[in-house]
Amino acid sequence: MSRLRESDLNRLFDVDTRARIIECFDALKGTPDFHSALKWRSAVPELCQLDCSLSHLGAHALGAAQMIDVFRFFGALSLDLRDVPGLGHGRLLSLVRGESFTPFLRSIASGSSFTAVCVTEASGGSDLQSIQTTAVRCQGGYRLSGRKQYVSRLRQADLYLVFANVAMLERGLTVFLVPASADGIVIHDIAAHGLRGCSWGALELNQVFVPKNLRVGGEGQGFSLFSTHFSYWRCSAAACAIGAAQTALDYSRKRLQARHAFGGPIGRFTHLQQEYARHAARVHMAWLLVQSTAQRLDRRAYCYVDAAMAKAESLEVAIAAVQWAMLVHGAEGYCADLGLEKILRDLMGLRIADGTPDVLRGQVARGLLGETLYSESLGRQAVPLKMLRERQLW
Repeated sequence: MSRLRESDLNRLFDVDTRARIIECFDALKGTPDFHSALKWRSAVPELCQLDCSLSHLGAHALGAAQMIDVFRFFGALSLDLRDVPGLGHGRLLSLVRGESFTPFLRSIASGSSFTAVCVTEASGGSDLQSIQTTAVRCQGGYRLSGRKQYVSRLRQADLYLVFANVAMLERGLTVFLVPASADGIVIHDIAAHGLRGCSWGALELNQVFVPKNLRVGGEGQGFSLFSTHFSYWRCSAAACAIGAAQTALDYSRKRLQARHAFGGPIGRFTHLQQEYARHAARVHMAWLLVQSTAQRLDRRAYCYVDAAMAKAESLEVAIAAVQWAMLVHGAEGYCADLGLEKILRDLMGLRIADGTPDVLRGQVARGLLGETLYSESLGRQAVPLKMLRERQLW
């Protein structure tokens, strides 16, 4: 582990946790399990307990501004490890009032449970109004039917957070906690281009019974739960991307100093110096944007637009930095052994997950230009951002 990363460890973690992280890194490096979030969680369970959402359980709580440093650290190791720190998508359970989901949160925090969030469908992803999965009220709960696609962690998760529309209810988007063991569930695997540390696939729900006590929040509260949770999650994804970009720039700096061609180190060429400086500056600016968003999260300020901006721009900046790093390394940069090609494939997946740049920039424009132009661009009545703010859970 590099001196820089050990320095990050000294700042972020206590001595015992730091020792276990280094031990886990050394034990898993070079093995297929290195990119397994579950292996890391099992080896260093304290990493699951950092999230401030667990402060009521007596956990060692870190705010968003501190957690993004942790996400950046693991993003620098591997983007497949973005699920190692904190509660992951299980964090959504902490957003509802009461303690009904406390046992699930304890299980997730101990590393013994893992949660997948199921939003995207063939006809709708970021467009929540197009979701077709339905929840029909029945005695004691609901029957869920539909098909979710392009869902990460399906094979690893024992809990699914499913977004579905309650039948016969206008604006009925609601979240349900569905155990993976429930009758009527079928998983279909899908081969992914990158981010292969966790599975990817489709979740088919055939009249799956969900008891009323596993409804997360109230009926129709799905949109507010989505906006609050994904403001945090998009911020963390951006931090992971920045970590990956900084790893690529570390490779580039060493390459510029060590690679000799045409009678000296290639770092003496001013066009390479200029490009290195440009990418370093852009990565740093993206990081400042992520930090600003995290600080707003800690103040419980409205930051749906900030998080969309941070995720969209950080991914573009990170991808550009990694692509340039590959060019600096020439043919070696294209080799799998160096690892830059994996970082690029993973970033391309993260760029799509939880909102593509186009979708996120649309949300930014909506927040800055107002609801009228946004509604006209869709050709339909959209949920006003003012209503979104009113529904925000905090």
